[in-house]
Amino acid sequence: MFMNHITRSDVCSRSALRCVFATIVAITLSTLGSPCQTESRICLTEHHCRSQTQCGMLAGSASLGKHACASAPVDFNRATASRHLAAPRIAAPVPANVFQLHSRPGATKVIYLDFDGQVTRSTPWNQSTATITTTAYDVDSNPSSFSSTELANIYEIWQRVAECYSPFDVDVTTQAPAVADLINTGSGDTKWGIRVLFGVSTPSPAPNSGGVAYVGGFGWNYGKGADVPCFVLQDGVGTVPKYNADAAVHEAGHTLGLSHDGLYPANSSKHVEYYEGQGTGKVAWAPHLGAGYYVPLVQWSKGEYANASNTEDDLNIIATQNGFGVRVDDFASAQSAAVQIPGATGSGTYQISVSGVIETRADTDWFKLTAGAGTLTVNAVGGPANSMLDIQLSLYDANGSLVTTANPPDDIVASLSQTVTSGVYYLKVEGVALGSPLTTGYTDYSSLGQYTISGSYSTSSTLTNTNAPILSGTGDLFYPVKSAPLAINPNIKITDSDSTTMANASVKIQTPVPSQDVLSLAVNSQTMGNIVASYDSSTGTLSLTSAGATATLAQFQTAFRAVAYSNSSASPTTTPRKVNFIVSDGTKASNVLVSTVSIGNYHVAATYNASTKTLTLTDDANDNAIAITLRGSQLTIQGAGATLIGTGASAVQSVSFTVGSDVKVVGTFTGGNDQISISGLRSSSMAFSLGDGNDGLSLTLCNITKLTVDGGAGTDTVTTSGTVITSKTYTAVP
Repeated sequence: MFMNHITRSDVCSRSALRCVFATIVAITLSTLGSPCQTESRICLTEHHCRSQTQCGMLAGSASLGKHACASAPVDFNRATASRHLAAPRIAAPVPANVFQLHSRPGATKVIYLDFDGQVTRSTPWNQSTATITTTAYDVDSNPSSFSSTELANIYEIWQRVAECYSPFDVDVTTQAPAVADLINTGSGDTKWGIRVLFGVSTPSPAPNSGGVAYVGGFGWNYGKGADVPCFVLQDGVGTVPKYNADAAVHEAGHTLGLSHDGLYPANSSKHVEYYEGQGTGKVAWAPHLGAGYYVPLVQWSKGEYANASNTEDDLNIIATQNGFGVRVDDFASAQSAAVQIPGATGSGTYQISVSGVIETRADTDWFKLTAGAGTLTVNAVGGPANSMLDIQLSLYDANGSLVTTANPPDDIVASLSQTVTSGVYYLKVEGVALGSPLTTGYTDYSSLGQYTISGSYSTSSTLTNTNAPILSGTGDLFYPVKSAPLAINPNIKITDSDSTTMANASVKIQTPVPSQDVLSLAVNSQTMGNIVASYDSSTGTLSLTSAGATATLAQFQTAFRAVAYSNSSASPTTTPRKVNFIVSDGTKASNVLVSTVSIGNYHVAATYNASTKTLTLTDDANDNAIAITLRGSQLTIQGAGATLIGTGASAVQSVSFTVGSDVKVVGTFTGGNDQISISGLRSSSMAFSLGDGNDGLSLTLCNITKLTVDGGAGTDTVTTSGTVITSKTYTAVP
């Protein structure tokens, strides 16, 4: 396989050599045999390497201070199914909308996986070409729509990438953010990230590669109004989900500041740019910034394997140099603070069901269980689609003595089946190492990530109501300004191993703004029993009580899921509100589950080009509502409800333009339930793409020569009143 990088020392020491496309350079340099002594760069366009500071940068981009790095393409001849396809451990149905996936809802930093095509312009990638067109991710040679296979692949790719970034407080999402939320503008900006493009890119920004990215490009403010993406190149990785996910993690890692993991073989002068790993079977290992296509276990690295070319600390760089850190620990790391393991009580048996994350090398998650005499079975898997976590399960008795441990040497999952007597036990989950990293193993440096535990044990008939209830289920709320009350966390769950009823609960805003914040509950006696709710605005606390402590877990759970937040101010304080949920069975209180309420506006960007007489509208994929009115020569675009015109901090309630008699309109509304109202407009051409959601276009007293409406997914309507339309083309509109 040809290398796709050349180095400053290789190139700049040969003044007569020109940097050409990577495969040609690799062939030329392979005969020179000089080991690389400096960090690698890729020459993506033809230019002279006049100095070490310019070598490897895009033509004309040396002053930008960033360089581009590519990933290796897949060698399809050696990537056999028996070696590389780490099949999903947990079967899960494909969600109804794979373009609204979030791994960390509410996180202010995002890794956006963009599968539906993009035209890249006005970025450093465009130094040699005005545009780069990336097609949609495509398996069946029909890029105009997504098949069930393509949707399933996209879901798996998202699962795999989300797993690799699960230890961090960053949201891996398939829902398009506003462009402003991908750019770090400084001066108080809190939202930024990176777009990862999947598909065939023409012209290719890195021919014969698996992908390419700018090192340190996460949130890059290039200053031209566009975000600077990175690319997963379908020509180099094909369409297999694992290949695409490995390349995406690699390229996103570059944007977070990481460099390649390769080899400096001790008995060779040749530098291997991408380390392809070591070991065999289900525990074969490789680093993310190498080439992990051919092994099932791919982890972050700090060069602990033999002859490593790079010893940078991946985890530290990611967590300290990009505006986000490690996510908050979800379960206690000490036996003394262990919580009751979540699950459900059946007839004489307790069924275990819990998911968590090992966030750091030092993290361990502890759970408490009270079992009756019988067999205790516990199964733990990482994932769900792939795993960085090599799991070890350890079972301890009430005195803290080790009963048994499960950690198979040939797999990264763990299972134990133990005969126990009645009593209290503790279960510890941790990530572990295997063998020596200098031969076929790996350390526990990046044995991190998600896990799911299932299993069962006999319930105890002698211990009743001694265990606290458990709250689980993450959920956060984005509250648009001036909205009606909205549910905070519809995913919340209540479990209790020895009590079927709850006595009381509370939902509290940690730092309330009494004049603005309101928590409320519309009580439904059919689904919530005798629960009564009362709100204290001075403390921001909604109290829930059940007379005689007779309301069931299901009824309190339904009530918790319906607790709503609203804000009475038209200009509220936008500091995110942290909201605590806690419930008690009358004897013991649960853990505190925290949800976040973010407050802000939706946005529609509006620009008018006087030379082409074109009004361009682009929304941010939320539920937007706008009114467009022409009076005389003044064209006004007014936001309704929570919608503002513009992007980010620059958005306003309305904008006006001076126009002529003809106003062409191009509107792109990518998601949400959008409502567009247009009045008094004369237009030779009006084209709307309404995207997902249930959208409405209303035309009043307009004169339109040609109207084109693509409704996309959802149920859409076009209504007219006093409007003349000469020619119209409707797609997916009744």
